Amino acid sequence: MEPDVSIETSCMIRIAVLPIGKVPPPLLRDYHSMLLPHHTIPLSTISSFYTEHQKSPFSHQPWDTGSLQFKFLLGGSPPSPWEDFQPYRKFLSVIGICHCPSSPDLDHVIDQFNAACKIYTSALVLRCFAFCPGDSQLDDGKKRENLVLFPPADRTMQEFHLHTMMQDIAASLLMEFEKWVLQAESSGTLLKTPLDSQATLSSEEVIKAKKRRLARAQKTIGDYCLLAGSPVDANAHYTTALELARLTADYFWYAGALEGSVCAILVDQIGQKDTGVEDEVRYRYNNVITHYRKSFIQDNVQRRKLIKEVVELLTNAADGAKSLIDANDRLILYVEIARLFGALGYQRKAAFFSRQVAQLYLQQENRFAATSAMQVLGMTTKAYRVQSRASIAKHSISNETEPGHADSGKLHHLLVVSLFESQWSTLQMVVLREILLSAVRAGDPLAAWSAAARLLRSYYPLITPAGQNGLASALKSAAERLPSGTRCADPALPFIRVYSFPLHPSQMDIVKRNPAREDWWAGSAPSGPFIYTPFSKGEPTKNGKQDLVWIVGEPVQVFVELANPCGFDLKVDNIYLSVQSGNFDAFPLSVDLPTNSSEVIMLSGIPTSVGRVEIPGCTVHCFG
Repeated sequence: MEPDVSIETSCMIRIAVLPIGKVPPPLLRDYHSMLLPHHTIPLSTISSFYTEHQKSPFSHQPWDTGSLQFKFLLGGSPPSPWEDFQPYRKFLSVIGICHCPSSPDLDHVIDQFNAACKIYTSALVLRCFAFCPGDSQLDDGKKRENLVLFPPADRTMQEFHLHTMMQDIAASLLMEFEKWVLQAESSGTLLKTPLDSQATLSSEEVIKAKKRRLARAQKTIGDYCLLAGSPVDANAHYTTALELARLTADYFWYAGALEGSVCAILVDQIGQKDTGVEDEVRYRYNNVITHYRKSFIQDNVQRRKLIKEVVELLTNAADGAKSLIDANDRLILYVEIARLFGALGYQRKAAFFSRQVAQLYLQQENRFAATSAMQVLGMTTKAYRVQSRASIAKHSISNETEPGHADSGKLHHLLVVSLFESQWSTLQMVVLREILLSAVRAGDPLAAWSAAARLLRSYYPLITPAGQNGLASALKSAAERLPSGTRCADPALPFIRVYSFPLHPSQMDIVKRNPAREDWWAGSAPSGPFIYTPFSKGEPTKNGKQDLVWIVGEPVQVFVELANPCGFDLKVDNIYLSVQSGNFDAFPLSVDLPTNSSEVIMLSGIPTSVGRVEIPGCTVHCFG
């Protein structure tokens, strides 16, 4: 969907309005506002500027009642890839705005204007309006192409002068449209859209495009008839285009011609209220939607066939890579294969070959190659679902280190079980190990800590004792190299869960959630620096919630259980309650956790505004 677009947009001529030289912003807005009233130029007012060089192709031109419609876009815009399909998207004229007191050299002004117009290759009429020229600029007598001087005058005179110039532009555009239509049927130009395959790829596509050229040319002629203000001529060409497009099964252009005919009917009947016309427009537009949908289905079938062929070619190329002796040749080939698979939407295949690229980089045993490997592997984390929290949007993050969110202990417990039971987790571990290795070689301690933390947090049941020692060494080395106070988005230790909470600040009794539950974190004594015994399956998740009431301004307490399942002591510098709204004053604590131990601590804070806070198993309502 596009803003500021309607059915009648098809008959509007786009004109880019560009500042040339130094134009003060208030003056530029003023000059632009002077153009806006001239968005409609009646055909009856341009006869003194119009010359019929040969018989006009617009045989039903409504000279007495018709008009040309202009749409002025200040600053212009980049070219559209749909310009062949919908000519109204082209900038068919460019108007430059120059403030002569700020740009005294008019020759330089023209050079700047011509340079600015180069990107508007479809523009048929160019004019540079120079306002407030000085006496020396008016008297130099040099004629410069496309430069129009507006001598100093009152507002009324300047607007009259501008109106005359817009009539000249309208007549010039009309004559250019006539010239284009007369040449269109004889020219062999292939009209395409982004939906068409590149003609250079297949001779079959070239043959198909040639068969469809006549229908597309007739549709485009109809578009120019609309822009020229002749809806009857446009409708005649659209009718021819519909017949030809139907014969060649060119459904997209058929729908475009049908859409153009709807605009032609509306323009021809403008100002009249006829229920029959309204019904006809409604019927035709339903057909437009139907045929656009049909064209997309047809295009998708063709694209699937092409994609299948490309996938086969890429697979064969990957097999051929094994015979390449030079590792650099293999690296270049894998880069291209990964890029093409990604462009086709095969993200897992792209990730697989990206890993091949990373492995070839890691064979080079130097820091720059390791950095490249780390960057390439970073692009695969989304496909393998092991991305760092830093790369995920904040609104989708469930922060495990904050007990004010989900019961991270239980969720973590269930996550580990599901990962342990899945072969997919083994591949995810391999990817994280590769990222860890490349980060260590590249000398990036934060990236190394992030990868190690993700391994520890989610995959410790699968890590062998030897692997645990390597992981502990990587964490220790990264911690020593990181500046004090550095925080990583990926949590590692300790494991946290909400233990219990009071129903009301004035109620001193603690309501325990699961009084009979065994220690949720314990398995057996660790066989390495981390736990190596898989967790037993936890309790079934309970969906029931309790309603709690907290009073704004009164302190509240939440009991949290911290666990250190590792074979070393752990110091937590700072832990506190936090809520998503931020309307909460918290009191942080520091905790020391010995080896293979847990501790229940009380976190407290004060709600500062009315609202609703989510705590696992309950909903807290804060009242003033």
